[in-house]
Amino acid sequence: MKITMEEAPALKDAMEAIVNLVDEGVFEIAEDGISLKAMDPSQISMIAFNMPKTMFSEFDAGEQKRLGIDIGKLSKVLARGTSGESVELSNDEGRLNITFRGKKRKRVFKLPLLDLGEGLEREPKIEYKNKVVLRADALKEIMKDAKLVSSHISLVLENGKLSVEIKGDDGEVKEEFEKDGEEIKALEIAADAKATYPLSYLEDIVKGSKADTDISLFVETDRPLKVEYNVVGADAKYYLAPRIESA
Repeated sequence: MKITMEEAPALKDAMEAIVNLVDEGVFEIAEDGISLKAMDPSQISMIAFNMPKTMFSEFDAGEQKRLGIDIGKLSKVLARGTSGESVELSNDEGRLNITFRGKKRKRVFKLPLLDLGEGLEREPKIEYKNKVVLRADALKEIMKDAKLVSSHISLVLENGKLSVEIKGDDGEVKEEFEKDGEEIKALEIAADAKATYPLSYLEDIVKGSKADTDISLFVETDRPLKVEYNVVGADAKYYLAPRIESA
């Protein structure tokens, strides 16, 4: 395996979509790119991540491989890459080699590979009929409001608009967004829906996004929230389990 990206910081940015949620995971290296499916340690959220081969200036996967990696350590190493440096990934003797190349300079980091089994094989099979698209900065501002009063956030789709409801011991917040407003890029509601999600996990999910990133939310009543966005050419997809309200 030999995989190269011309700008090292871009690979670090892509890993940001994973490292906030998952400590370690099995990367699948195939002819069409690199993918990862993993649960967070609490089993509340899941990520399905894909970097197509077109992101890389050189992509030689060799035989299809599965590499168990400590994602936190990998992210810290990738953070050492600077603008103008390329980064190359290769593996040998149970290690992942990360090579940075700049002008008349080369640095090589070697991380041990982990035995994590086969990893997750598939995503949840859920049919989603409702979709909201909004900018990442708008969603992050909503979550800042929510944190003032609660650790959970409710998303409500009804009457052709998105409502965000937050209730806690410290008060209540309600925000409403209509289609064609500044914050909402798209709003598709096939059936009314409402679900409540843990705020801290949603924060971790969107941390890897830039301010102007379009984030897609797929909301169904008391079903996992699906979140999708693109980061430097990589596709990040998440599933977040709802909190089921007791009767």
